[in-house]
Amino acid sequence: MKRRTPAASLLIALLALIALALFNGAASAQSAPQVQDTAIRTANFPNSVSFTALVSDAAALTEAVFFYTILPEGALTRQPAQIERGDVTRISAEVLTRSADLYIPVGADIEWYWEITSSDGTVEAGAPQIWRYEDPRYDWAELTRGDVVVRYYDSERVASELADAGVETVAEFSELLGIEVEFPLKVYIWRSEEDAQGVQRIRSEGFDEQVITGGVRVLADLVHIYEPDEWVIRHELTHVLTKIAGEGAFNDIPSWLDEGTATIAEGDWQRRRGGALQRAIDNDQTLPVRSMGSNTNIAGQVDFFYGQSASIVTFLIDSYGEDQFAALFAALKEGTTVEEALTAVYGFGRDGLDNAWRASVGLGPRERGEDRSTVIEDEVIGGAEVAEPEDDSTSETRREPEEASAAAADAQEADDTEIAVAEAGDGRSADEIAARTAEIERRRSERRAGPTFSVSGGFPWDYVVVGVAAGVLLLSAGLLLVVATPRSPAGGD
Repeated sequence: MKRRTPAASLLIALLALIALALFNGAASAQSAPQVQDTAIRTANFPNSVSFTALVSDAAALTEAVFFYTILPEGALTRQPAQIERGDVTRISAEVLTRSADLYIPVGADIEWYWEITSSDGTVEAGAPQIWRYEDPRYDWAELTRGDVVVRYYDSERVASELADAGVETVAEFSELLGIEVEFPLKVYIWRSEEDAQGVQRIRSEGFDEQVITGGVRVLADLVHIYEPDEWVIRHELTHVLTKIAGEGAFNDIPSWLDEGTATIAEGDWQRRRGGALQRAIDNDQTLPVRSMGSNTNIAGQVDFFYGQSASIVTFLIDSYGEDQFAALFAALKEGTTVEEALTAVYGFGRDGLDNAWRASVGLGPRERGEDRSTVIEDEVIGGAEVAEPEDDSTSETRREPEEASAAAADAQEADDTEIAVAEAGDGRSADEIAARTAEIERRRSERRAGPTFSVSGGFPWDYVVVGVAAGVLLLSAGLLLVVATPRSPAGGD
């Protein structure tokens, strides 16, 4: 029997300790930074939201990035984070919510996560989480009616009445448009526009002075109500439905169709819009359908534009039926132009619709050359996500008294929404057309593509080196054991 000398045993134990230390060292070297305890603060409301997190084992941390998406349709946005080292390591990101270039509406669900990079090149992305951005000035309560979820802080009775009106509207106009609503529709109700100061998209002072905004669809599933009235929620929820029914990846719904449908959903729209429309009809100053592809932001024309749009939509439904009206939206959603969709469904284009509607209200055909609009009005400008400068909202507005409207005829909202409505009979000069074309190209060139990135790390060479070293040590220990163990004498009794 071979016997180990004390020296051999000591050597083996020493080698084992060295191998264990190598493995522990490798494990320590591979200990990745971990994000912990993210805090979200709205102290800078309504301008930004801050996300701050602690990072453990942060010695190897080299970079942190904050990713977020505005649900349900926003693009993934990448924002570098700040790293603050001290007794503890913090990472932070300030997300703008209301600036000239960026707008995230109250009520938006923000899906977010951190991505951190270690010194060895390893990239780790956290699990996505969802947080709802709300107005921190009020204590919000919630009630649900069918597919409509209402958030409010003031009168439960008013909120309940508006929720019931919303449910009726969704049922009626979903059937009219031939669609099904597959997600909850969120409605936030402020007591007044004064209470809602700061939550709306930034607009020009001239526009705000002359126009009161009753409500606005700010996301595909989210509506703001600043004037708690049933006609406002009917109008704005219908905008959600028209978007589902007709907005495709490559085109938007023309404003006369979108606003016209939402306006007839109000129920008593003639009381608010009928007077302005009748004056235009009496003076033969109606707008050409070609020039109504985008909404007006001229305070004095809001009621007129909405009234004519509602009258055109009413004419289509009454004259040709609901099935063809739904087919028009379906054709637009497939990506056809307005001209192609109208021709396919009704057999006439915008000019034909214009003259047919004019005949229905007692006017003759529009004189040739009166409409000098161009193909520029058919350019597709929309499709922006919420975090981009383009306006993805559809607002319901009402005018201040008549004496204020005249002074506001030239006040236009200074945002990126196309203004294609002019006074009846007016045309655009060659310089104006060239400027509009240049604006379209500028928007296209500045439109940000969604970020692309990959999560990967380097090959774990540390483990290979440690494994080889450990193998060598064990082999050496075995050889030393053989050499150091005394042999028994040969032979015997």
